[in-house]
Amino acid sequence: MHMRCSACISFLLFMLLGAIKASPQEGDYVVPDYKGMMESFFSVTDSVIRKEAGSFTFTGSIAGLTNKASLRQFELYSLTDHTITLALDDMKIHISRGPFFSAVHQIERFGPQGYVYRINGRPFWGFDGSVPNQRIVNVHFFDGDQRMELPGKAIRDIFEPNFCTRRGLFRQPECSSKAFVSDDGKRIYVYMKNSRKPSLYEVTWIISEGRYIGRIVDYAY
Repeated sequence: MHMRCSACISFLLFMLLGAIKASPQEGDYVVPDYKGMMESFFSVTDSVIRKEAGSFTFTGSIAGLTNKASLRQFELYSLTDHTITLALDDMKIHISRGPFFSAVHQIERFGPQGYVYRINGRPFWGFDGSVPNQRIVNVHFFDGDQRMELPGKAIRDIFEPNFCTRRGLFRQPECSSKAFVSDDGKRIYVYMKNSRKPSLYEVTWIISEGRYIGRIVDYAY
């Protein structure tokens, strides 16, 4: 895979994020981040998916792909504290979130300050080092009478989800959860920008012809 120089530099910066520096009261220590680059945008080899996902993601902007693909965006259909529904034509994306109950999960900690780095034996995306407050409960895709749900492996390590923020009583909400369909109608991209700085990250789930085929996850700042 070839990248322009600016993207190469950014790729190295993302690699450096693999180690997170923490500062307890007595000295510094480095916390290993095992998420790696396997699901990063920079590891995508499919040229079509790379161009389409790159057109709306933060990491795609690093590669100069913003708005380079012809996609139609879903509109906000409904919003509550725990659910968001996006709609376009006969298609809908429904995302549910709920509280994270640490008592029913295996929490692994690192260092003298108890930095959380694994949940249920896996690295996770959330606010680095902290027990999550919120989790994704499910993500459903509806196309007319057809319905599919993203598998557990697609959402089990995705925490601190963001839906929308309303800046004023009469202003349209600004949503961190979005969905897009490719120009040929074959691919659906469900996108979320979750958590907050310095752990802000983005996840894109990809549905191709009604079947979940994978995801792209990166830090997004």
